[in-house]
Amino acid sequence: MTSTSTTCLPAATKVTELKKVVVQLRKRPKRKPGESVVTAKSIKRMPGLAEADVIKSVQALPGVVASSDFSSKIYVRGGAADQNLFLFDNAVVYSPVHFFGLFSTFLVEGIDDVQFYKSGFPAQYGNRLSSVLKMEGRAGGQDTVDEWFSKSSIKVSTFAAQLHTEGHQGPARWVFAGRTTYIGYMLDLMNAVGLLDLDLDYEFTDLQGTFMYNVTNDTRLKFSFYIGKDRLSFDPLYMDWGNVAIPINLTHRINGNWDYNVTLAYSEFYQTMKISDLMSIEMFLYTFSAKQWLNYRGIANHTLTFGYELEYDYERYQEKMATISVADIQKPLHHVGFLQDAWKITPDYLLQYGMRFNYHEASEHFGVEPRASLTVNLDDSKTLEFYGGYYLQYLNALVYTDQETLNDFYYPATKTTSGRQIKPASSWLFATEYSQRGILDDYDATVGLYYKTQNNLNTFVTQLDTSEDSKSSKLVLADQFGTAEAYSFGYELSLRKEKGWWFGGINWSQSISVMKTNDGTKPYYPSWHQPYALKMDLGLNWRGPEESMSVHPTQKDMYLRSSIVLKYSAGMPISEYKGYYLSEHIGHQEYSDEVVVIPGSRNAARQTDYFRVDVKAIDVGREGKWNFSWTIINLTDHENMFFTFYDTRKNPPEKTSISQFPFLPIMLSYEYYF
Repeated sequence: MTSTSTTCLPAATKVTELKKVVVQLRKRPKRKPGESVVTAKSIKRMPGLAEADVIKSVQALPGVVASSDFSSKIYVRGGAADQNLFLFDNAVVYSPVHFFGLFSTFLVEGIDDVQFYKSGFPAQYGNRLSSVLKMEGRAGGQDTVDEWFSKSSIKVSTFAAQLHTEGHQGPARWVFAGRTTYIGYMLDLMNAVGLLDLDLDYEFTDLQGTFMYNVTNDTRLKFSFYIGKDRLSFDPLYMDWGNVAIPINLTHRINGNWDYNVTLAYSEFYQTMKISDLMSIEMFLYTFSAKQWLNYRGIANHTLTFGYELEYDYERYQEKMATISVADIQKPLHHVGFLQDAWKITPDYLLQYGMRFNYHEASEHFGVEPRASLTVNLDDSKTLEFYGGYYLQYLNALVYTDQETLNDFYYPATKTTSGRQIKPASSWLFATEYSQRGILDDYDATVGLYYKTQNNLNTFVTQLDTSEDSKSSKLVLADQFGTAEAYSFGYELSLRKEKGWWFGGINWSQSISVMKTNDGTKPYYPSWHQPYALKMDLGLNWRGPEESMSVHPTQKDMYLRSSIVLKYSAGMPISEYKGYYLSEHIGHQEYSDEVVVIPGSRNAARQTDYFRVDVKAIDVGREGKWNFSWTIINLTDHENMFFTFYDTRKNPPEKTSISQFPFLPIMLSYEYYF
């Protein structure tokens, strides 16, 4: 704004002309219906195993379950781990886990804020029942400076080393990051000093990058990639697995009312599991997808989105046991059309509704998924949201056992050799959420309720279809599928404070999840059922340029922070062994004794309650210069139960418990920017 005026000045008065000053205000985008946003800043501040962790930050949200310290899988509102859709720049990433729960797949230096939907995700996303976790590759470099290396960093922590660089030249911006681990050597050291008793040969690498090019002011091209590889040897078990995701995105604004988006993506997931020379399982999954959609804003108070997606999967599954070998190749083609309208009925009412249409060629299934959400702004600080929708999943994980597996073995909906149709898994979800902001000026509160059904869940059974067709040599894995049904319901409470020299939050959730297979057995709790959970986090800004208790007298960008995370929850369900007896039998013309362990009912028992406190005692550094942190895992050295078994090698057999993470006080990290 410019203002001019004419005044009479004394002759001795000196007039100085000031240069033009431009002040920009960046408005924080409104949260979309059903969306939770986890900022990269908050991810870096949370205590972790000396590494900022994307998945662990999502596990801290209400309604999200982490099954154990040894896994970074997530279970959302009673759903299984394979029911979560992970997207990196719109490319699907399958089973993004590293072993031992130490690291999640994605490097936080290369991503923007994480968008997470656990209710009412839009019709644009599908083929999953429970949630969508969406990550965007970050634009590198500084906005106003052209530099080949505007920022680079190297990070060395207790278990891994990481390097990242980024830059900006004209219309081009980029970020590249890589990480590798030396965890095997560190575990050897911890064994030597008595911190652990674990013989493990494990290594992994991660490579991640984004290149963005502004073709014109209205057209942007974005190329990204993620490559991860893991290898684990834990006698007699050997595993290797890996992920590749390569998306290419083009965004073009046609005019003020239209914008066009297209994604071409390639995803790969492979894994091999061997148990000595007894058995091996291999799975290779390749996905090629093309997705395009249009947004139209030419109708007052409406934003229309409609598009089409084509996905081709090639999956090869091979199982070997002794002299028996089974191979199965599936090549499903999946057509998807979707449309959605975000209708701002009044300034205080937003209705988002849409449909998703599927045709899956392998299963010859046509499915329609209606979805809707209503947002009501009761006043400037209070919001009420309602969600309802139907969800289909055509690519599901095989469930061999109640014991959690490191990775998921995926298999598409298809037909058996006898012509029986394997239907896609499906779910109805209904949820409501009330939120209030600015309580006592600083606090935000949320209350949520939900009810969810799950149908046509695949389970693995040993009995084959007894028809004549099933006796041919062309058996497919689907011939051994059974089905299960499930439901879950619960509520969630959350209170957060994001501003001030101290910040943090507390959330509490209670839920019930029940599953029943079609084999005539009684219902049971799934292995990820967690009836209650309390999660707390607290951060302290002792010194720094932000709101803090003090500022360094000479180095204004110097900061000193601390944070703490606490979790208390119910233990997970387990099928506990009740006892044992000795059975005498005749074999090979001689008498022998055999220990027979008596199993209890399926998941009828559970672990002891879980309790863990992690502290990032020191988080010190200078903004954009360097950082040093010291984290203590399981500060109270609480023994959290993992599972129990009878060690039949001892006489008499001894009931043994395996615990999760012990007290780990040496999680150190140093990062330097140059």
